[in-house]
Amino acid sequence: MNENTKTVAFVNLKGGVGKTTSAIGTAEALTRLGHTVTVRDADPSGAATLWAHKAQSAGRPLPFSVEVVNRFTVAAPAEEEWVLIDTPPLQTDLVEAAVDAADLVLLVTTTGPIDLERMLETIRQINKPSSVLLTQTRYGTRSLRRAVEFLTRNELAHCKATIPYREAMRLASDEGRFPSASGYGLIAKELSDAFAA
Repeated sequence: MNENTKTVAFVNLKGGVGKTTSAIGTAEALTRLGHTVTVRDADPSGAATLWAHKAQSAGRPLPFSVEVVNRFTVAAPAEEEWVLIDTPPLQTDLVEAAVDAADLVLLVTTTGPIDLERMLETIRQINKPSSVLLTQTRYGTRSLRRAVEFLTRNELAHCKATIPYREAMRLASDEGRFPSASGYGLIAKELSDAFAA
């Protein structure tokens, strides 16, 4: 058991915002920085587990483990330096267990107004340090600018880096690897720096 393990839960009660992609991408980036990582798949749909299986089948196994957990095992002690928890949409008991286990909650959302409002509802129910991660962004667009204004207006901490929309990212789970310049390297660095401070 590693007493210095840092646990981050990727949360949003809405689906389709990039929680699994963000958990896997951040885990891969943290591994490249020399950290030991495990991803805990708390989503009954098993998206992170399927990703690991596809990567293995493609001959490119993930450089970290993915383990299936439930609300009773999500907070189990870990040997790794980092535990990243992929959470489901809607199933609040699982999300609550993941949030309780986390040192930091990353609220993953797109720049869409409805997604931002749903994320705001979620963040108001969380009594843990949290930050917002914007995904599927397009630089220089009004939607990104408005999303950042929304976060600022609501005084929400957020990652400096955002995850750009890329078609290759949508195919990453089938191909077993991330495209270069996915943005998750910057997120991993931000997380490392935040916990080192």
